[in-house]
Order: sequence, then C-alpha cells, then structure tokens
Amino acid sequence: MLTENYLLFAIFMMFNLWAVIAFCIYIIRPLQTRWAIIQARKIVAEGKMRNDWRFRNVYRMLATAKNDLEAAKLWQKLDSMK
Repeated sequence: MLTENYLLFAIFMMFNLWAVIAFCIYIIRPLQTRWAIIQARKIVAEGKMRNDWRFRNVYRMLATAKNDLEAAKLWQKLDSMK
C-alpha cells in the first residue's frame, strides 16, 4: 500500500514538474522576448542606453530569441551600439 501511494505521488509530482516547465517554455519565454523587443525599440529610437543593466538584459534576451526576425534585427542594432 505504501509503495502504491508513493508511486502515485511520484507520478503526480512529475506531472507538475512537466507542467511548470511547459508553462515557462511556452508562456513566460515568449513574454520575455516581447518585453525585450519593446525595450530594444525604445533603446534604438533614443540612440543611447540609459541603464546598463536593462541594456544587458535586453541584449541577452534578443541574442537567445529563436525564430524571430525582428529580435535578430534589433539585436544587430544593439550590437552595433555596444
């Protein structure tokens, strides 16, 4: 009986772990990329970086964005500003 309960609990915990990972990959990551694109547009429009921490965060997020042409173009512009 104890092993059955443990097995069910372990399966439930694995399911929760998969749900959290999927949420981060499919919800949080695209939202972060959108935020980085908006911030990069502002930085490029101003032509200067005001906050070094924000610039580095935006730069890193755009560099790791996948399958996003706008992010790639903005990253190149930020790279030339760096």
